[in-house]
Amino acid sequence: MRLEYDKSLKKLNTFKVDIKSKLLLTVEDDSEFNSELLDKYLKDNFYILGEGSNTLFTKDFNGTILLIRNKGIRIIEQNPDYTLVEVSAGENWNDFVNWSIDKELIGLQNLADIPGNVGACPIQNIGAYGVEVRDFITNVQIYDIEKGECTALSNKECNFGYRDSIFKNHLKGKVIVKSVTFKLERYKGVIDDKYLQYSGIQDKLEGKKPTIGNLHTAIKHIRKEKLPCINTYGSCGSTFKNLVVEISKYKELEKQFIGLPMYETKDPNIVKIPTAYILEKLGWKNKREGSVGTWIYHPLIVTNYSNATAKDIHSFILNIQKDFKSNTGLELDTEINII
Repeated sequence: MRLEYDKSLKKLNTFKVDIKSKLLLTVEDDSEFNSELLDKYLKDNFYILGEGSNTLFTKDFNGTILLIRNKGIRIIEQNPDYTLVEVSAGENWNDFVNWSIDKELIGLQNLADIPGNVGACPIQNIGAYGVEVRDFITNVQIYDIEKGECTALSNKECNFGYRDSIFKNHLKGKVIVKSVTFKLERYKGVIDDKYLQYSGIQDKLEGKKPTIGNLHTAIKHIRKEKLPCINTYGSCGSTFKNLVVEISKYKELEKQFIGLPMYETKDPNIVKIPTAYILEKLGWKNKREGSVGTWIYHPLIVTNYSNATAKDIHSFILNIQKDFKSNTGLELDTEINII
């Protein structure tokens, strides 16, 4: 366990904003979850930061920033049909996706190149290109701060929703994700259609057989074309959520934004529509205000093009939300945490 005081977080958040934390506390081993020292610093104001790819800090943090950096990928069970694997929260998400591909396990390839740690994936219920991580999680191991003990939540107990979970609501600030257990099917030479539904995937396959390797490569190419490189530009990926609305509201919006796509959900009266389509029609694609703007190819992605301040970025986000509501009557929720 490491303690660092008055620490700059510029290199620990992908928006690259230069703010400081009163204390930066790093947990590096599973044994430290039961440490009296950990409990001591979690009594005050604290925030759990993964790899900083889903957080915009608007000012210095007057409390403890907690980094979870425990490591380990442990196969619990494997047979010809599937593999159960427990992954420590501090493992890099994309490294784990690559591991699963190397082991010929199907499912996570559509979630390739999403920045962040494994511990963040159930909190956000990360998703991309027709896949959500909740479909592969069997349970989440947590450290209960109030009880001072480790326990586990089943998939059902996690209350997963669209970019949502119990960790963002009832258990927010009460638990720390210690590890996540996944159930991944063995790849047997056939890719289920559910992994190929996103419109750009077939184009990127370029007529090649949809093997797990080819699909993984196609997803990586799509992300590279549409998203800024976080090593060059400050970004947290998609800043805003897609809309989930009643069919009647969709029909109303479709009259205003001709050709607006919609995707069915499990509820026949509810559909999901791409926020990016509306934002582009409103002129927010490749829109710049000084050093901050939306990405060249995608209006959902707020980007720090040079040295934008936290205030600059937050103000830009608020302007988008205000314009969106005035034109649709709907609130535009952020995917990212704004602190």
